[in-house]
Amino acid sequence: MATSSRKTALTALSEVTENEGYSNIVIDKAIRAAELSPRDAALASTIFYGVLEKRLTLDFYIRKFLAKPKQKLDGTVLNILRIAVYQMMYLDRVPDSAAVNEAVLCAAEYRRGQYKNFVNGVLRSFARGWHEVIIPEDDLSVRYNIPQPIIESFKKDYGETVCIDLLKAMSERAETYIRINPLKTTVDDLIESLPENTAEKAVLQNALCVHGTGDVTGLPGFAEGKFHVQDLSSQLLCAFVSPQPGERLADVCAAPGGKSFTLAEYMENTGVLDAFDLYKGRVNLIKKGAERLGLSIIHAAVRDAATGVCEKQYDRVLAMMDKAETVEELITIESELSRLEMEIEENQGQLNYWDSRVGYSTVNIFVDEVRRAVPVVEDASLGERMRSALADSWYEFVEGAKDALVNAYAALPYIAVWVIVLGAAAVVVV
Repeated sequence: MATSSRKTALTALSEVTENEGYSNIVIDKAIRAAELSPRDAALASTIFYGVLEKRLTLDFYIRKFLAKPKQKLDGTVLNILRIAVYQMMYLDRVPDSAAVNEAVLCAAEYRRGQYKNFVNGVLRSFARGWHEVIIPEDDLSVRYNIPQPIIESFKKDYGETVCIDLLKAMSERAETYIRINPLKTTVDDLIESLPENTAEKAVLQNALCVHGTGDVTGLPGFAEGKFHVQDLSSQLLCAFVSPQPGERLADVCAAPGGKSFTLAEYMENTGVLDAFDLYKGRVNLIKKGAERLGLSIIHAAVRDAATGVCEKQYDRVLAMMDKAETVEELITIESELSRLEMEIEENQGQLNYWDSRVGYSTVNIFVDEVRRAVPVVEDASLGERMRSALADSWYEFVEGAKDALVNAYAALPYIAVWVIVLGAAAVVVV
């Protein structure tokens, strides 16, 4: 029988690739179900996230050792191969023989072992010859594990040199960050309660970077609501929003809840924070997280940001655009952005532009995508002055932000485009 860490990683990878689950939720759930030790949990997490981050590169190498390189592989079998190849390529502490044997055991337990010999043959050939495989110099997609259409978009937006810098930064392993709940603890007290050398202060207030923990939800203080897991760039976005105690705020694309939690903590759990999402299961995640953290101002509900009726007035409204994996998906984002803006303007018609703040955050750095956000805001009372100010500010921002994007990679996944309207003035800031 395969050891628990590899089987757990395989189970989680299958869930993500087949059912498109949230990666952090899927792996944490799989680790808890397997009741892994901290050491095995850390290995399962390392393999799981490593395979997700290196899939293009792993698949390139795997196909070099197939008798028919273009053949379609069973999804589970492909993940078994990916797990083994990732260990042999990137985990020095795991012997090649152990990686191969564990993969064969996983294959033996799948579909009565019909792929066992296939997996064994591919991996033993890989172990003997992968060091001789050369990635073509101009194949940046395989080298940096980024889809080619995205690379082409980076080149167009930022030029060849900055594009390479971005790809290098993105190929590095992302750190894990947590956000402490200031209503229940302090940074120093939480660090003191954690195992030695587990956490260190990050650049943002109340943020910690954690290392080698496996399932972060198993750390002391999580069950008591003293922190939640949140990427540093998402925390930065919440700092941009900067809600004040007692205000009314709507997060219209809230799941799985991290942004809403941090925003409610900024508000010192006073005021109103309505957290909306399209799906009941995701709304339940928000409710459970808010209850654990003791954030009673969060009211989570199912609502389509494009069609749902909302008669409330808010001081601040936050909308998060879905990530585009390809350039073609930018068209979908443009449409969704337009729909959300119409929803905020029409279905949330009592939102007062003159003393309110409306924010959009995109989850990538395509210039075209963010530029499309600018002309969407079209209120008749603002007219051409507003659109002109937005456009001028955006073009100035693009030129000034290129170097900053490379030097501040932690903020890359969530580049916020803020539309701030005070009187008849409008500016775009990051």
